[in-house]
Amino acid sequence: MLPAPAFDELTGDVDMKTTITVSSRHTLATKLRIFATLAAALLPVMASASDGELRPAEEVYRQVCSHCHAPQYGVGPKITSPLPEAAWDAWGNYARMTVRNGRAAMPAFRQAKISDAELDGLIQALVSGELDDAPVNEE
Repeated sequence: MLPAPAFDELTGDVDMKTTITVSSRHTLATKLRIFATLAAALLPVMASASDGELRPAEEVYRQVCSHCHAPQYGVGPKITSPLPEAAWDAWGNYARMTVRNGRAAMPAFRQAKISDAELDGLIQALVSGELDDAPVNEE
């Protein structure tokens, strides 16, 4: 912290050796740099939130999951078979953590790839068996 400038109460003089003057142009430039940095950091979050259109669970599965989890590829386990309703919450929590953090050979997927709302819809469709015969990505 800088010392306060010396002030002579009798004459009203200020010792300028310890006074720092910052032009308003420099403070504006600093504020703009900070704003630009924050805006750039928020772009991926804003893009996924502002798209407004949620992909249906079948499309998310086809675009993101089927590359590995479709039975004909045999990379990951089949995840489209319906589960008993008693297991939905536990499996949903496990799937959510696995999708966001990755596990073994499975990569993590950020919100830019699968939004939270899309992930919720995907998990609901998976546990209920809605995607048991879902089309796969043929690429």
